[in-house]
Amino acid sequence: MSSEYALTLAQVISARYVNNGLYTPFADPFTAAQSLAGIQAQILPAASLALWNRVPAFSANHFDDLLYQKRSLVRIWGQRGTLHLYPTTDWPLIYAMQADRATYWEREAVHNGWNMTEYEAFITQVAHLLYEHETLGRSDLRRFFPMIDQHHLSGWGGVFAILNRRGLACHAAPCNGEARMAHRLRWVPELEWAPPDTETANAELLRRYLSAFGPATLTDMTWWRGRTQAEIKRWLKLLGDQVVRVQINGQPAWWLQEQLDRLSDLPSPAELPPHLLGRFDPLLLATRDKHWLIDDAFYKRVWRPAGHIEATILLGGRIAGTWRYDWRGTSLLVTLRPFAPLATSLRSQLETLAARVAEHFATPLGDCRWEVME
Repeated sequence: MSSEYALTLAQVISARYVNNGLYTPFADPFTAAQSLAGIQAQILPAASLALWNRVPAFSANHFDDLLYQKRSLVRIWGQRGTLHLYPTTDWPLIYAMQADRATYWEREAVHNGWNMTEYEAFITQVAHLLYEHETLGRSDLRRFFPMIDQHHLSGWGGVFAILNRRGLACHAAPCNGEARMAHRLRWVPELEWAPPDTETANAELLRRYLSAFGPATLTDMTWWRGRTQAEIKRWLKLLGDQVVRVQINGQPAWWLQEQLDRLSDLPSPAELPPHLLGRFDPLLLATRDKHWLIDDAFYKRVWRPAGHIEATILLGGRIAGTWRYDWRGTSLLVTLRPFAPLATSLRSQLETLAARVAEHFATPLGDCRWEVME
């Protein structure tokens, strides 16, 4: 096929939907997390819902077991410096893709004139403490280091993010509302640690991104990865003939040749099943341009102030409304807010999905309410 193959909007919608596991589910949560190049996990119930939407019979209890007991999923800082879930076996890859960059806290230490020998000694001390204890939280750091500054206790990572960047720390189960961290050598001592070089790691992550969320423009790729266009172009070049250039509405974009070869197998948007995506779903974080996903008039109802992204109703591959769930004692209240009135058949399908959300959290559905947004 021509390297300038022109794709229709319908093809773009269907490709992203299918490759996100929203048409044919992934076989298991590890395949889902790996195929999506990580799942946003700033809010754990939202990450759990992302897997529920893509893996058959996936439950919140299953989620906790995989993350904290079997430890086959790991929660660490990844692309854009935000928390993601990855298969634990991918931890060396995620470490390698960031190994060429200091964290914000390390850069600030240099900017603020820290004695770097003393600073490295401090980081090493924290690493030793993390290894000596099963888990550590910020309250422990205050006790062990009474003079520690709030900057390094930041809820966005602080000193723990530094240890994460160095491949030493991940999130353990929270305790009494406090985030806890564990040392890699205690958390998963059997994990083979053989990171690839940084360029190879970034090219592989970009390949996974294009497989799940392509076709994508350079702006989309830099937005998702949080790196420069020059770097993206370099990593695209490393992928060689695996990558093909296409067009979306006359704009250049990139995709994988293997995906383009399967273009004729895609369903139409009308065949795509409805979904109740959770907050910060990977599909909503993948591209800078959202026109393929939502009408301009409704954009601010989903992408809210302070970086919040609402849970969304997907119909025909596009956002048709938002939804929320709230606990009412031991039951769940689900509120569905379509942008426009829906046919009875669609309402019935969404009410069934609302009941399945309650099943995911192992609780009865107390009520499913409808609110048409004005």
